[in-house]
Amino acid sequence: MAQAGLKSDVPRKRRTQAERSEEMRAKLAKAAFEVIAEKGHSAFRTAAVAAHAGVSEGAQVHHFGTKEGVILAALEYAFTEASRASAQRLASIPAGANPLPYLLADLREFFLGKHYWVALDIAIDSSKAGDVAGHVRQIAGTYRGRVYRNWTDTLVEAGWAEDDATEIVRMAASMLGGMGMRSLWEDVDPHMPRAITRMEQMILNTWPVPGDIAARSVPRPRTARKK
Repeated sequence: MAQAGLKSDVPRKRRTQAERSEEMRAKLAKAAFEVIAEKGHSAFRTAAVAAHAGVSEGAQVHHFGTKEGVILAALEYAFTEASRASAQRLASIPAGANPLPYLLADLREFFLGKHYWVALDIAIDSSKAGDVAGHVRQIAGTYRGRVYRNWTDTLVEAGWAEDDATEIVRMAASMLGGMGMRSLWEDVDPHMPRAITRMEQMILNTWPVPGDIAARSVPRPRTARKK
């Protein structure tokens, strides 16, 4: 054991080149996401990303090559963070609880949150950009597909049939996605509690809660207030 004031004889592990490269890519992806979230995709400049990340533009070009590469990295960052939040929501469901309110809370936070808006901003501006549009669809489909698959599996485990669970997730995402789009021109936040309740009622009228959990009184999820 090293004495106080003396350097340890144990050498500090040095990061590999691959680790340093990955850290830099992650730093730039986050910076690109934050620049788009603040200024919008139409005003996106790679110089702003480099400045935000505190690196040279040369470093940015080295890691991503093109402006489109940086934008796709920002998109992937957005979906990665949204997927992480969804996984945390899934993990918070108490044993035996009805997962439907948690699904709706998760979709609300996604479709009314900045991860969705950055992704939508990029998708709209890139919709006619050929190869970029294809990459956008692939990234969105991969990440959101996993989230919806996880929620579908959770509903199946709670007792819903596979086809019913798939339809529930699809319908809920469509309804909350529509509310998200509506928030472009209207403040929907004051109406969301009532809208969520109605959505839940509509879903349950078509696909009732399985008997195993229907009679249980369990805590409902808390939804963060829109900032």
